[in-house]
Amino acid sequence: MSGEDLLGRFIGQLDTLIPFLAISRAAVFRLLQREGHVWFDQGQQSLFPKTYQVYQKQVCHSAFLLGFSYFEAFLADLVRQIYLRNPKMLPRDKQLKFDEILAAETYEGTLNTMVEKELLAIFYKGMEDISGYFLSKLKLQWPASERTSVVLASHLRNCIVHNNGRADRRLANLADYKEGADIVLGEADVHKYGISARTLARDLYGQAARRYLGARRRSPRRKSS
Repeated sequence: MSGEDLLGRFIGQLDTLIPFLAISRAAVFRLLQREGHVWFDQGQQSLFPKTYQVYQKQVCHSAFLLGFSYFEAFLADLVRQIYLRNPKMLPRDKQLKFDEILAAETYEGTLNTMVEKELLAIFYKGMEDISGYFLSKLKLQWPASERTSVVLASHLRNCIVHNNGRADRRLANLADYKEGADIVLGEADVHKYGISARTLARDLYGQAARRYLGARRRSPRRKSS
């Protein structure tokens, strides 16, 4: 996949979340309540959220988590392409085990193994460290406003997934949440993070294309999320 295909894939993934987010609206919830028997069997209907607030929260959280996962995948794939095109940039202090070299068999296989080990080391960390890696190692700038938005999104994601949807101390220190408070994201909130992710992805790809990938930047069409 080329760099431009990589950027286009990510923008396309975010595009699919726009209609998905639209089903979080109250009119859709009332329709599903009224006509649910058409699509769900009796057991499934009993699992349907009892209130619109619960339903909206589930849909918006799901869209937010998907969008964040797409963004992380974009970052990882961008770093992968940079290293595959510029293998001399790989850290000199990393070592491969003998059985890893044998399993790779070819130069390309060995290079892929080295890149994947580096990606694992990078993306095991938090978004603050990931953005720092882009700046210090790859010399790719993250504009302050987008970096702040993405770092906050990463803490929201961690609390939704690992803290039962409640704010932890780190999130409370970053945003207008009290520790232990429920995280509530509406359609507009998810769109806001989507716009920040689009802006940052285009910017990072543009820098990477000029510096490392030898490609001209071509931005996919803009949408609201």
